[in-house]
Amino acid sequence: MTATQIMREIDLLPPCEQAKVVDYTKQLVIKQPLSGDELTALARRMVEATDPAEGDRLQEKLVNGFFGD
Repeated sequence: MTATQIMREIDLLPPCEQAKVVDYTKQLVIKQPLSGDELTALARRMVEATDPAEGDRLQEKLVNGFFGD
């Protein structure tokens, strides 16, 4: 099955089922490791953070982005 066929099938689903597909695709994106450029930008933001809580949050995001969730 191709992506186009899958998208057509999704269009035919009721809205509540489409919402489940959207949630699933968001989770896929979260689980994938970030690119080198994305990791670099995130690391820069973490180092430049003035709020320790923000630095901690960015560090966690950086680790998850490196390994995937």
